[in-house]
Amino acid sequence: MYKRQIYDRNQRLLAVSTPVDTVWAEAQRFCAAETQWNSMLELLKLERSELKKACDKRAAGEFANNFMYVKRQVVPLLAEQVKALGIPGLHLQRDYKRFYPPGPAVGHLIGFTDIDGNGQEGIEKAYNETLLGVKGQQFVHRDSKGRFVEFVEQVEAVENGQALRLSIDSRLQYLASGYLEQAVRKHKARGGSVVMIYAPTGEILAMVDSPQFNPNDRSTFKPERFRNRAVTDVQEPGSTVKPFTIAAALESGQFTPESTIDTGKVPFRVPGGRISDTKPHGVMSLENIVVKSSNIGAAKLSMEIPYEDLYAILDRAGFGHKVNAVPAEASGVLPKRKRLIDRLTQSYGYGLNATPLQVARAYTVFANKGVLKPLTVLRQDDRVSVQGQRVFSEETNAQVLRMLERVATPEGPARRARVERYRVGGKTGTSRRNTGNGYEQGHYVSWFVGMAPMSDPKFVMAVMVDDPDPEVGGYYGGTIAGPVFSKTMRDAMRLYNVAPDKLDPEQEAQAKNRIAVRRGQQDGQI
Repeated sequence: MYKRQIYDRNQRLLAVSTPVDTVWAEAQRFCAAETQWNSMLELLKLERSELKKACDKRAAGEFANNFMYVKRQVVPLLAEQVKALGIPGLHLQRDYKRFYPPGPAVGHLIGFTDIDGNGQEGIEKAYNETLLGVKGQQFVHRDSKGRFVEFVEQVEAVENGQALRLSIDSRLQYLASGYLEQAVRKHKARGGSVVMIYAPTGEILAMVDSPQFNPNDRSTFKPERFRNRAVTDVQEPGSTVKPFTIAAALESGQFTPESTIDTGKVPFRVPGGRISDTKPHGVMSLENIVVKSSNIGAAKLSMEIPYEDLYAILDRAGFGHKVNAVPAEASGVLPKRKRLIDRLTQSYGYGLNATPLQVARAYTVFANKGVLKPLTVLRQDDRVSVQGQRVFSEETNAQVLRMLERVATPEGPARRARVERYRVGGKTGTSRRNTGNGYEQGHYVSWFVGMAPMSDPKFVMAVMVDDPDPEVGGYYGGTIAGPVFSKTMRDAMRLYNVAPDKLDPEQEAQAKNRIAVRRGQQDGQI
């Protein structure tokens, strides 16, 4: 059955059904003509023994009908050559084969179909009925040989499938895929994920994973590679949670960005454990707790506000909840903690877990002035205003944004996430790798989550690299995940004609003029 196309946001094909032919046979006549098979076997690259085995089963009565597949999904030119051989009982039937033009770049997101066109993974499975439609039924008269004689009655009408237009930008999908693969190979990591979102509408622009598989080549199909890590793999997000802890403190009214916390010079001990930083920081402002990524600072700050307030902000930001935009998603876990040590570690990203998609969604709050909007993988009407839930005030949001921008300055821990001529902001995260049965000693997950341009944040992106080899190039989020963010965000700014916001007034005016000219020549506007 014909399955409709899947397009990206700019009407580029992501999946299409191409016409092929199925070679089938009336078994009794075909099997009796074995002496005429030689040329057909060579053309179709079939083994005589396999065909004879199928013939023997029908001769033994193992199948009630006389129908027999010879080979499915044969290119039409080759099928016509086979038909021209004139083998008795051999026929052709028009069929369709699913093809994915972007190849491995869309494998995890789009998924694939079985030989009959039924979706088995990803978008193909989630929207299978939409794309396929519904087969009709009719009564017909056939003769004793099963040949059509006349139409009698239409019992059920055919409902044709509908094409699907996704929010995905195949150009960004391809670019992000390449940059992630480079990072995974360079750092000898287990894998990784990238998610990019257009925050105003909640549209997912890119979602890629590593290692890849090619949906056009079934020899690459391995069950362990099918899963879409961006929505199935949960890990503790580490320090990427600290901006939400800061936001909770600011919302309490007890603190300002300049308020200070004494982080001391030694690990902070509490009943049940101790909390430490990579090096002593002493007295720190709230802003520097984010910039220097102090675990002790986040923990001590969280002790000054009710735990319920921090938990409520994390909950409203979507932690512990499914996004419900793509299939096979894990929900992540945001448990309510009772022990003091567990509550404190939650303030800097331990004791909860999330998928890369959920972490990316949480950061859209900062791009949307403190509001969390629903996400979608379907193209949205630009004229529709998407409503959301307020997580914290616009004032708090503006204060945290300034802190996030400092993280990605030349002096910050995410200097490798910077984008030339653009202001970007975000947060690094490095968490110990949790297998579900405890932490793996010496194994880490590297994060960077950020947005651009900071003068008017629109694009939000999360990068997660799973288990980089510390001996190759370290394991900190700014070092491992930051460059993937930088390269992908740089290309997004160019593709979407976003005016640079790190220029003096004269440079900015010239840049905007050049971009206005390009807009008439390029597609790619949101």
